[in-house]
Amino acid sequence: MYRARDLAYALFSIAIGGAAYLAFREMFVESEPVPFAREVVLVFLGAVATIYLTAVLLNRQTELELRKEGQVIILQKKNDIYMACIEKVAQIVETALHNDDLIDELRVLNHKLAVLGSSDVIASFENVLDTLISGLRDGKLNSEDGSNIMKAVAEMTSAMRRDILEEIAAGNRRTTHEAILRNSNRMQHLDRIEFGSSERELHQKENGNART
Repeated sequence: MYRARDLAYALFSIAIGGAAYLAFREMFVESEPVPFAREVVLVFLGAVATIYLTAVLLNRQTELELRKEGQVIILQKKNDIYMACIEKVAQIVETALHNDDLIDELRVLNHKLAVLGSSDVIASFENVLDTLISGLRDGKLNSEDGSNIMKAVAEMTSAMRRDILEEIAAGNRRTTHEAILRNSNRMQHLDRIEFGSSERELHQKENGNART
């Protein structure tokens, strides 16, 4: 669409230039000179050229602004869908049961993701759904199922980050991806840490003494 419009502008410019040349040739080459005619024609041609160039520049600026605004809106919608997918999967893992309402909400997010999500994010979300299906076959999730699901979510968040931030450097992308997976594993280790009642009381007492 933009190439056709640019071509139309180019043809219109050529037509104006040709008409101006013919008018200039008719008035100053093939006819008798008229007092102040050259100055009048030059002023007129300058005004026409100025108006035309201003209109073209304003039109192009408007197109760029509209395109930029559209990209910002799409990016915001995409970010909202990505965050909603992560939160919804986390709610399912926290519930640890097959909840019809949460599954229905996740189904809607899946359709939204199909519209705006990148190919890497959609493929990663497919892996998340596979781990959910595998874990919920018996109607509930155990700790291992939850760990596998959150690992799949970590893979998906890495793809989301690449899509939103548009990281180009392959080395930086690989390093960030590995860091995201390591952080996910660390969170799993934190979930497995359990204090006995006496140890928890001792830990709280030590914190209280440190504050005083």
